[in-house]
Amino acid sequence: MKQLSAATVRPLSNSQIITSVTSVVKELIENSLDAGATSIDVRLENYGFDKIEVQDNGEGIKAVDVPVMAIDSHEDLRNLATYGFQGEALGSICSVAEVLITTRTADDDFSTQYVLDDSGHILSQKPSHLGQGKTVTALKLFKNLPVRKQFYSTAKKCKDELKKIQALLTSYGILKHDVRIVFVHNKDTVRRCHLRTRKLALTSDLCLLAP
Repeated sequence: MKQLSAATVRPLSNSQIITSVTSVVKELIENSLDAGATSIDVRLENYGFDKIEVQDNGEGIKAVDVPVMAIDSHEDLRNLATYGFQGEALGSICSVAEVLITTRTADDDFSTQYVLDDSGHILSQKPSHLGQGKTVTALKLFKNLPVRKQFYSTAKKCKDELKKIQALLTSYGILKHDVRIVFVHNKDTVRRCHLRTRKLALTSDLCLLAP
């Protein structure tokens, strides 16, 4: 019997946190809401297994926080006022996908794109053109977990996953009536969610734009 290496243990452990495309989208949406975003775009390619991208207009990531933004051991657990812990979520995603983060705060002159390794450390960075906020891109989900990827190999599993994401985004649209959420799959808009309040009445502007 041999002890598994850290490189093997980490993706196996984090695969219990990141179990599906829906779980990735959920973690990234909650990070966007924690950052004060009022506009969130979710874009998928091939049901999210080729690409998941969540872009928001929130605060962005401060320069001092960038080196540890995806390191799950750097968290302040004393403050539980948010949905979750950004480092924990991003660190887990890094271990099962290739991750790029583009961010800009109000104090930055331009945005910067960071390429992360599977431990959440920065491999490289370059200037970008995006406005204030954050864009997280996850490529090749479950690239190192063939059994998990095989589980979603059928068209039915993929379509079921897409429905779960639609339901998830709709629920956030209802809970966060001041947040605009757009969901795009393979460049086709699937759902646009924006609930707004007028006096005490809640007006729904949810519309299904594509199957």
